[in-house]
Amino acid sequence: MIAVNKSITQPKIDMDVFNRYSGISLPRHVSYPMPTWWQQMGVEDAQKMYEKDSCQLPGSDFSLYLHIPFCERLCKFCACNRVILGSNREKVRPQVDRYIAALEKELRMLADAVGTQRPLRQIHWGGGSPTYLDAEQIERVHQAIAMAFRIAPDAEIAMEIDPRSASQEKMRTLKRLGFTRISLGVQDFDEATQKHVRRIQPYEMIRDFTALCRELDFRSVNYDLIYGMPFQTPETIRETVKKTITLGPDRIAFYHFAQIPDKIATQRGMNLSQLPNSESKLEMFQIGLELFEAAGYEFIGLDHFSKPEESLAKSVTENKIQRNFQGMTTGGDLNLLAVGASSISQIRNIGFLQNMKNIDDYVNALQTDLLPIERGKWFTEDDCIRQAVLSDLYCMAELNPTSIEQRFNIEFKEYFASELKVLQELAIDGLVEIGADDVIRVIKPLGRVLLRNIAAVFDAYLDKQAYRVGERANFSVNA
Repeated sequence: MIAVNKSITQPKIDMDVFNRYSGISLPRHVSYPMPTWWQQMGVEDAQKMYEKDSCQLPGSDFSLYLHIPFCERLCKFCACNRVILGSNREKVRPQVDRYIAALEKELRMLADAVGTQRPLRQIHWGGGSPTYLDAEQIERVHQAIAMAFRIAPDAEIAMEIDPRSASQEKMRTLKRLGFTRISLGVQDFDEATQKHVRRIQPYEMIRDFTALCRELDFRSVNYDLIYGMPFQTPETIRETVKKTITLGPDRIAFYHFAQIPDKIATQRGMNLSQLPNSESKLEMFQIGLELFEAAGYEFIGLDHFSKPEESLAKSVTENKIQRNFQGMTTGGDLNLLAVGASSISQIRNIGFLQNMKNIDDYVNALQTDLLPIERGKWFTEDDCIRQAVLSDLYCMAELNPTSIEQRFNIEFKEYFASELKVLQELAIDGLVEIGADDVIRVIKPLGRVLLRNIAAVFDAYLDKQAYRVGERANFSVNA
């Protein structure tokens, strides 16, 4: 447990400046370019990417993401690709086993495509709820990974956990199989909010489950929290943050609620009239920032906190941190391979590949011996340069032009002349500072709150004015 042992008072935010920047709809940049700019792709594109990657020397080792789309219950806030199957596991077992068989085949085909010389250094199970699978099914999938690829002895193996469906048997199975990190979908401890979003899991449940994870000696226990949902207030968020600190997770994702009811039908069932306003959500963010830092957590990126000794904090020092569809993660020097419906691979310096989103389409493709690729993006040289810039801003909260020049053999001031003019304006407004060494540093807290406005300056696919002008909208750190 981390004790609150110091007081950190954040500088007061200039609300006039905040209000000028906060109402603009901007991308989260969990990828660059964003999926809006991807194209339809197929097996031939995937094969060309893998072949091009295999020719790179030295090649990057691999991180593997598996998407398990099944859930027992619907959470109203969820924007993930998921299928609600209910609590009768035996009734739906043929459907789940059919999906697992497709996963097994995709793993074998993917290993054949990329080769097995380079090991898996990370494995991450996401969803959906991977713990919808029973212990036998979890072991079956894990063995399929181990048979298809070479897993490094020190690999980080993580799973996103729904504590409502994760029995002691499942957790002991994970430990026996070598899992090292557990990520709990906590979201909020407030009872009214839990009931409204259909995610009821009392504090005592999370406390006892965290204790079980500690007893089993998992290397890292992480919490996902969400602020900005209906019925949340600064006061309820303060209580959630305090309870979180009491339980002492190693890593915390403090996400802003991504409000997109026009795209996510389940969100239309939420009482959107009870959403907190922009000023309240800003206060919620500041409460989290102040209390987590006071408790000894390091603020990382846009919305993550980590104990100093945890791997996420260490990856900042080692410059191996990255921002992707899993949030802020380690392994920035790895190729990301992904299996399962809707999952996204990223082959470094080459491109993105996304699987078919529809589960039946995904399974049917594999049953006909086809990799289930649906769309993606070949990177241009400019894409790679800007990926590096955005990564440094989001992950390190600073940008060193010399580093970019050395990596890409460009003259930074010439290449980004128009962007630097805009940054001068942001510097006047107190979002960034440009040092005598030309290093661009994000100023906390205003620049961290408005980090997407800063990053948008370097997004070549956006309207050049998009980061500064637009219709008023709710404050959004991560929507």
